[in-house]
Amino acid sequence: MVQPIPKTSSLKDLFSLKGKVIVVTGASGPRGMGIEAARGAAEMGADVAISYSSRKEGADKNVEELIRDYGVKVKAYKLNVADYNDVERFVDEVVADFGKIDGFVANAGATANSGVVDGTAADWDHVIQIDLNGTAYCAKAVGAHFKKQGHGSFVVTASMSGHVANFPQEQTSYNVAKAGCIHLAKSLANEWRDFARVNSISPGYIDTGLSDFIDAETQELWRSMIPMGRNGDAKELKGAYVYLLSDASTYTTGADIVIDGGYTTR
Repeated sequence: MVQPIPKTSSLKDLFSLKGKVIVVTGASGPRGMGIEAARGAAEMGADVAISYSSRKEGADKNVEELIRDYGVKVKAYKLNVADYNDVERFVDEVVADFGKIDGFVANAGATANSGVVDGTAADWDHVIQIDLNGTAYCAKAVGAHFKKQGHGSFVVTASMSGHVANFPQEQTSYNVAKAGCIHLAKSLANEWRDFARVNSISPGYIDTGLSDFIDAETQELWRSMIPMGRNGDAKELKGAYVYLLSDASTYTTGADIVIDGGYTTR
């Protein structure tokens, strides 16, 4: 079935998410990309389901904030994206609670803390299982729902690390996983062409708190490689998430939006 052209020509209406249900995984942090995607969706009128792996307190706090600030329905769910059965359970629960899913942001992920030689096989498996397989599991579970209802938008949080090998950190498993996520999105865009759109966003160095433990010298080296001269703020990504989730992007599929301050232009 060919996906229809929106009836409205109003930019405000095209970007509106009113009446839609949006899922964002990995949204328990106070200033991460997940919560900013959720804030963007809620601000544009969507009801939102977020997931957390272990930080229930953080997720509950984010739920309270979203309800207070935007007046939409929000609920948090515990989810292990590395377990397909748990992902399927999660999708079924969201559909039961909200009635449908219109958009899904696969944002949950893990970072690498070692290279291939110095790290263990388990270290490699951990990153690949969460970042790549976990994203594929989310796609499989929600894709079945999208196919049944005839529409949907699946957005993957990839990374500029899927395009380049970052220096000087050794994070091959992460780079490989994110490169896989980018190609997963492109491949699914073709596979799901009759019923859903699939795209990815590749952020650069974003201040989310996850890199605060890195020494100042290394962080300054990173910034020196960014043409814009600074790290990004997570709120600078939410416009891209809203675009890909909304009817403003009905002819956009298989795309990867790089938001990295120019890092990959070097």
